Amino acid sequence: MSQSSGYTDEDIEKFLNAHQQAQQEEQTKSLKKLLSVQDKISIFKDIDPRELKAIVFDLKFVKCDFKDYIVEQNDKSQDIFFIISGECQVYHNNKKVGLLQAGEIFGESGALFATKRNATILCASKEATLLSFRIDENNMEFCAPAIAKLYKNLALQINAKLEGLNLAYISK
Repeated sequence: MSQSSGYTDEDIEKFLNAHQQAQQEEQTKSLKKLLSVQDKISIFKDIDPRELKAIVFDLKFVKCDFKDYIVEQNDKSQDIFFIISGECQVYHNNKKVGLLQAGEIFGESGALFATKRNATILCASKEATLLSFRIDENNMEFCAPAIAKLYKNLALQINAKLEGLNLAYISK
């Protein structure tokens, strides 16, 4: 028995098991929600739903309020975000550099290349709903084609962002 808390090791084990079960139930709910809207999210295009279940983890639907920090510049995180509703403001070195809207993603470069975040992202609307997830490469043997499709779709998103930046730079 732990003297400071009054709980036995068995009690602590029960608490931990209950917490783990609650997390698994939340993941199952989030995964069902994701699968119901999968066809509306371009980065999940052409991925079999069974494989999608195996390649994404730490899946969360996140509600944000105006000026909530979502990502901070220089953080190291593997989360990728898809904006379901609302808008997010992008800051680089404390300077506003862009606005992201529903249907856009961010965080993909940090996740793919395991680099620090390039920018700070804040909620720019009264409220926003985001899908946050990580890529599980541990299932590579089973899901290599699905991971390849996801990486291809993410590369297309990164390319589109770069083209937009190039056009903006050229037109200055």
